[in-house]
Amino acid sequence: MAGNRRLPPESPDALPPQKITFDLKQPATSLSLNHDGSMVAAVGRKLFKLIKLGAQKFEVKFDLRDLPPKQLNLNYSSNDVQWNPNDDLQLATAPTNGSVVLWDLQKTTKSKIAHVYENVHERAVNKLSFHPREVTILLSGSQDSTMCCFDTRVKTGPVATYKGSESVRDINYGFIPPYDNYFAATFEDGTSQIWDRRNQTSFLKQWSSHNGPVYCCAWHPRENWIMTGGRDKTIKVWDIVPVRVKELYTVHALFPVARVQWRIGHKTHVTSCSQFLDNVVAIWDIRRPFIPFASFSEHTDDVTDFLWLSDNVLLSCSKDGKLVQQLFNEAEKPIERATPTSLSFKHDGNLLHSVSDSIPQKKQSGSQQTPTSFYKPPVDPYQEQFLLHTSSLKEFDWGNSHMFGMSDFIKCASSYKLSGHPLYELCDHNYKVARDLNRQDVAQVWLIVKLLYCRGDPNCSQLGLLPTNSSVVPRPGVWKTSVSTRPEEAPGTTTSTQGAAERELQAHAVDGPTGKVVESLADDDHSTDVIEAMNFFECQRKPDTSVENFGPAVQDWVLPPEPFQLRHDVIQRPLSPDASSATGISVPSAMEVTSTRKHVPNESSTVQLNRSKWKFNEVVASMLKFYAEKGDVQTSVSILIVLGDLGKRLVPDSLTKQWFSTYIDLLMQKQLWNISSLVIKLCPLPEISEMNQQSTYYHITCGKCNKLIEQKGWQCSRCEKIFSTCSFCNGTVKGLFVWCQVCGHGGHLKHIRDWHKTETRCPAGCGHECFTHPAVL
Repeated sequence: MAGNRRLPPESPDALPPQKITFDLKQPATSLSLNHDGSMVAAVGRKLFKLIKLGAQKFEVKFDLRDLPPKQLNLNYSSNDVQWNPNDDLQLATAPTNGSVVLWDLQKTTKSKIAHVYENVHERAVNKLSFHPREVTILLSGSQDSTMCCFDTRVKTGPVATYKGSESVRDINYGFIPPYDNYFAATFEDGTSQIWDRRNQTSFLKQWSSHNGPVYCCAWHPRENWIMTGGRDKTIKVWDIVPVRVKELYTVHALFPVARVQWRIGHKTHVTSCSQFLDNVVAIWDIRRPFIPFASFSEHTDDVTDFLWLSDNVLLSCSKDGKLVQQLFNEAEKPIERATPTSLSFKHDGNLLHSVSDSIPQKKQSGSQQTPTSFYKPPVDPYQEQFLLHTSSLKEFDWGNSHMFGMSDFIKCASSYKLSGHPLYELCDHNYKVARDLNRQDVAQVWLIVKLLYCRGDPNCSQLGLLPTNSSVVPRPGVWKTSVSTRPEEAPGTTTSTQGAAERELQAHAVDGPTGKVVESLADDDHSTDVIEAMNFFECQRKPDTSVENFGPAVQDWVLPPEPFQLRHDVIQRPLSPDASSATGISVPSAMEVTSTRKHVPNESSTVQLNRSKWKFNEVVASMLKFYAEKGDVQTSVSILIVLGDLGKRLVPDSLTKQWFSTYIDLLMQKQLWNISSLVIKLCPLPEISEMNQQSTYYHITCGKCNKLIEQKGWQCSRCEKIFSTCSFCNGTVKGLFVWCQVCGHGGHLKHIRDWHKTETRCPAGCGHECFTHPAVL
């Protein structure tokens, strides 16, 4: 690549380079430098300019799209451009129509197109690469998974065609002999290949390099290394000398990697930019894989390409239409902002404290309890030497602290019931588990979930509810309600109410406006707060006083008594004809409602009103988010699983996926494999519930030669023996097969079962003692 070549040194009288920003007017997709580094080509969908590079400013030397609109076609819209490294007058571009275009700057006409290889690819060409030493050899890689080799002296078409595994995303020739006749190609299926351009039949090497498409690659200018970058947000360096390509380094970027290059003059420095969502050019030291060594953030949109003019000067283009020259000694150094100390909690609750050994520690005078202070020594901002940093790690034991321990997490995960029983039984069982572990808040959550979602179930248990004969007196000011369950009473009669003290001792779970009563049965120490919370919820609801909602089975609201005793009964008479005509209200003359009940000072008046239904799903959702944000994702996930279909729409799917993934990771850290598999199975999201079906393989080997069975059939490809034969009858087993996991011999289940009723050794005669004593299978 042009960016990997060291340029001739500048003259002593030349001005030092400086930061320059040049407006290209259009977004650029690719850059290419000429041989002597004096000009750069910038192309895009609506851009093709050759720019002369100066020490203080840039200027456009050629604008190859400066033509009448009728002459412009897809040949002037390019995905990639390459300047011939041995000829400054020849360029090649990769249009979006599947052609390859050669350009000659010596032509006297305004159009500089020298030749067009039309329709050599069925889809768009993604990348081009000139041979580093042979002037006329050009290579192209296309979206149609083919690679074509051109001799620019032959105008009929490609001289060689290579078939890849998938769409070709990048292609590059090597630099060091004999690799200068080899080229590397990366594909969308995550594989990378090395080809000898003289052999069209098959590749030399192929390996799986990334999880997902591989967008770019680059040969090291001095080592036998290849660098690749992919959508999995990693940059990997491979050693291609061994028979099997060996991974040497892995750098973890923040976004998918679109372009990679080696920095000139630095063996371990690599440069990358993202395909989207990032406007930063990052420089990494492959020995420090998580923090960039330096970065440039001058662009305001995604960076599309870059190249090094020297070890200190970087040229980059972006979708913002800017061409920016930047100096490495002015780059940002993220490592300087990294904290030298770190704190973290282990999975067992212990605290870890790490301090960099490069930071001198100063003990302050005074008692030993005085905290230790740290100071950071001054560093050279232009220091480019990689320093291997070491840190000292200390672990602090919190003992049996309940706050930081994980014992409750393990016990709850092992004891919770998540399925297989009615909802109220699951809530009761999990309530007891949390209560026995002294997790009172979690226990009350399970009880409230049961009260909210199971209050209409006549089979619901009474665990955790206040019994009717309890002597617990609620707090003053709580508004109690009574339920009318006698719709057969005649109109005009009143419901006799009990005394205030007796009413305070009764508690009912009411199933909305239907009037069904589920009485509490069990005695529990923690039921008082729940009942008071229920009464609090009852008081917060506003009654629906609309006339159409009055019915025979409505709830009685107990109102306070009149402050004064009435002298006589209240008689409601209809309006007079004059008043009704004046107001426009037609009232039947026979309508007369008389209250026959006399008000007693010590008795309460009862009015029948209907309550609107309380929508509590939002409250439950906020409760789940509260526990998840507090760090108790176990409670949130367990409640969602227990609720089943009732909890599908409580929280968004993205949040549910995050909770389940976190909980499954915690279970696997604690080696609770069975429980994690159960949680995966019960998750309502397909991307989580299908995790057990991914990356699960059974490898079968031949019982004769131990070769891995990779093909279908009954015969081993190495020893040509039937590998599924019965050791007892020597027949082929086409049904249920049982075998010893040590010696690998087996056969029909019936035959092996009959054999081991009396024998302990293998029936194949290998001498292995499959059972220590006769057993029954």
